Amino acid sequence: MWILRLYLARNVLLGFVITALIIVGLFSIILLIEELDDIGTGHYNLSMSLRYVLLHVPMILNDFAPVISLIAAVVVLGALAGKHELIAIQSLGGTPRNITSSVLIAAALIMSLMLISAEYVVPKTLQHAQIEKTLATLGQGDFVSQSGYWAQLDGQFIHIKNIKEGRKPYDIEIFEFTVDYQLQRYLIASYADIQSQDQWLLYNVSERILVGERMQKKHHDVLPWQSFLSAQQLGVIISSPQALSITDLNKFVKGLKQRGEKSYPFEVLFWQKLMSPLAAGIMIILGLSFVFGSQRQISTGQRITLGVLTGMSFYVLSQIINHLGFALAWQPVFVAGSPSMIAILALLLLTYLRKLRT
Repeated sequence: MWILRLYLARNVLLGFVITALIIVGLFSIILLIEELDDIGTGHYNLSMSLRYVLLHVPMILNDFAPVISLIAAVVVLGALAGKHELIAIQSLGGTPRNITSSVLIAAALIMSLMLISAEYVVPKTLQHAQIEKTLATLGQGDFVSQSGYWAQLDGQFIHIKNIKEGRKPYDIEIFEFTVDYQLQRYLIASYADIQSQDQWLLYNVSERILVGERMQKKHHDVLPWQSFLSAQQLGVIISSPQALSITDLNKFVKGLKQRGEKSYPFEVLFWQKLMSPLAAGIMIILGLSFVFGSQRQISTGQRITLGVLTGMSFYVLSQIINHLGFALAWQPVFVAGSPSMIAILALLLLTYLRKLRT
């Protein structure tokens, strides 16, 4: 029986990979078409735009994983039913419960990989894509090396050795030179809180100022600093919310609440990232319910159409609920969880209708 379970799980995973290649490929092409408008800006060229799109693949895969899961489950299990393999499995002692548990193995693996990707893979790839594109289009003397991020403007230099939580600079050095290239001011800060594009708060600051021919040293617990970084340069340091991991996004939301700033959109995004793997698992089970009880009545082509339409309907429904939630200020957890709850209700309804027919 374990061989049959592994066989079913392998088919579902294979179907997920094939479906993902098609859907992710389609949306990658759309993203590439959008990037063509930026080619020629600064040093940004076609090869960079291709790399930019490639680095967005993990994010696209995670965003559409619930849709991919449903389509894959309906198509793969429907194909097995069309070839009477599910009937053969049941004749060998496999019950619907055994088949369901086999599919759940694949669902659990997909959900685990999604969580790992959302926490460790997507943030890194999106941040790299953002940094590479920004630096290529800036046309300025900014660069990122193993020692961190460097930028300069009119005799001012900043060196950021580390960035945590996707948007908080740590281990900062700031150099200010006179017109004859003499060091006038030197700051070392443990970290910074970016209040706005041009206003930073530096913490645990060691300041050296040139007075006459001597450097005077001062210490500040907190020191306001007027940043010279442009919005594009700041984009190298501050990751977009989509590029934050689940844990970093949670920390960012808590920080916004502590400062009394608006956090609602980021709370919704946090819950969506957290619940997306669960939605993918639910979609696989929903796809399984479409197959049971209809092995002979529906053709393979009809199952593919059913899976695609249902999957895209789920995506459209998620977008509608998301926009309604923002407009009506619904609870973030409700906005993020409503599509999955509707899918669960649909699953229960299908199960009830199937029992009525038996």
